[in-house]
Amino acid sequence: MGGAIMVTMPGFWLVQKRKTPLFHDVFHLPTRTDFDARLVVGAATFGIGWGLGGFCPGPALTSLLLAASGTLFFVPAMLVGIVIAKYTAAPLPKTLAV
Repeated sequence: MGGAIMVTMPGFWLVQKRKTPLFHDVFHLPTRTDFDARLVVGAATFGIGWGLGGFCPGPALTSLLLAASGTLFFVPAMLVGIVIAKYTAAPLPKTLAV
């Protein structure tokens, strides 16, 4: 985690010094600062899945090429979970959708 922070921090510092992004007119930053049940449940589900599976979704996809048995079980289960969430989660109100 420390290595990631050391690599990312200078980039964030440089970006915050700019008035506009390189390839767009304005920065699109989140404006909401509140917590709602959907955010808390989503974060908890992600954390529990990561803890139980031992994989974060991004590295799990890149680990498929290693054909490790854990990855071969985790990734299909993750994809099934994504599909289930897509069809069972309540849609965001139009005012909150990005």
